[in-house]
Amino acid sequence: AGIELNEYGFIKTCEYMRVLPCTSDIIAVGDCAEKRDFITRKLDRTMLASTACAEARTAGLNLYSLSPCKPFTGTIAIYATAIGCHAFGTAGITETRAVAENFAVICGSFTGMDTHPGNLEHSHKQMVKLIVASDCGMILGAEVYGGASTGELTNAIGFLIQNRVTVKQLLTMQIGTQPLLTGSPAGYPLIKAAETIVKKMR
Repeated sequence: AGIELNEYGFIKTCEYMRVLPCTSDIIAVGDCAEKRDFITRKLDRTMLASTACAEARTAGLNLYSLSPCKPFTGTIAIYATAIGCHAFGTAGITETRAVAENFAVICGSFTGMDTHPGNLEHSHKQMVKLIVASDCGMILGAEVYGGASTGELTNAIGFLIQNRVTVKQLLTMQIGTQPLLTGSPAGYPLIKAAETIVKKMR
């Protein structure tokens, strides 16, 4: 079929999920399609259903004509898992990967509770660690530990990464809190983690 593969065996595509050259009317999404890391821009081997669905939405939005407002700009690689009542999530690059890729980063973390007060029957500790670029404060990655809300919080952080939000911008964003559902507005782990980083940036 003359379709070109990259060094990992994935079909080469442009940011609109069309097979190269981008003028092609052949589309590739999912595990067979080439991925690039959103942060490093290097080829990536992420194979996630959630990534495939994002690629498919991009392909659909650009089916009849291409729009520079609707590209797939790289995989953020958002993962979450649970062991019993404990959940773990990661989005973007970890601190170890950032250092290995020669990014200058500042990290900050905060551990709080996912309810307020934190002694309710279903309360769980919630830890958020942010990895940000030291020169501009852009959020590059995050790690989350907690209870059932971990998956959704990790997804929300993925939105921040994709939109190149900085920690200072994050501090001015508004959140909603509710005693049974979230941490305290004065001790919201995501916001508090950002605060620890901003203090280090001064």
